[in-house]
Amino acid sequence: MKYSLLATDLDGTLLNNQKEIDVETIEAIHEYRRQGGKVVICSGRSPLSTKWIASTIGLKGEPIIAYNGAILLDENGEVQEQAVFQHEPLYHFWELCEAEGIYAHFYEGDTLLVPMVNKWNENWIENNIPTLEKTGGRLKDCEGFRNKCQIKVVDHFYQYMKENQPKITKIAVFDDGERLADFSKKVAEQVEDMEISSSFNFLNLEISPSGVTKAATLMKLTEKLEIPIVQTAAIGDNYNDALMLSMVGLGIAMGNAPEKVKLLADQVTGNNNEAGVAQAIRRYLLD
Repeated sequence: MKYSLLATDLDGTLLNNQKEIDVETIEAIHEYRRQGGKVVICSGRSPLSTKWIASTIGLKGEPIIAYNGAILLDENGEVQEQAVFQHEPLYHFWELCEAEGIYAHFYEGDTLLVPMVNKWNENWIENNIPTLEKTGGRLKDCEGFRNKCQIKVVDHFYQYMKENQPKITKIAVFDDGERLADFSKKVAEQVEDMEISSSFNFLNLEISPSGVTKAATLMKLTEKLEIPIVQTAAIGDNYNDALMLSMVGLGIAMGNAPEKVKLLADQVTGNNNEAGVAQAIRRYLLD
């Protein structure tokens, strides 16, 4: 087998626009695994979310990369590695958000810290743990995962940080206007130790601790598994996947990916609503 490891993104890649995974894709994944391949979910989603999706499609016993590389889960779903923000940059970042009138929320494990309840967070638990009804998800299991998630309103950010010393692994930033490109530049210029990307074509920002990317954590994982990076394939659809696609032996962009991301990949497959992952596995990975 030329490519013995496949790292796959979730949103816009494995998941279609209805937040389901096509039967054809699940079958292709398991055919690849039967031939000896390993499949690693590599997502910006939370640990619980990635575990819920993995268990629903039968990916038990595989490591998982969550929060864009900030968390690496081992084969048993336990945290093997975790990267967190230093608190001083978080204070500076929060001050910049307040000065610019920009909304951001923070991920502490599987808890979402928000300054207020609004449209960008009120359905977070349901979006974080989708029902996966057509994928094969069981309602009882779904509710069990959802009950482990929490949205916590933090009125006084500084006080919360000082009193609780939270381990924050990811920040998400949203805005109704067209200010995120400018805000991203200001963060890069004024706040240290932050890695800025996006999973929605820069309609949002995803911020990780400095040096933390899907690509960096995938590299660590391939070393642990003793699988050469040239024997690793990766598939994704957006800017937080771009470095990963350009780094591996075979980078595959989804048909719904931005053109700049497609240019960094070796191949382009169908979009996420036409089982593009299944197409890629059958065309490039199966013996």
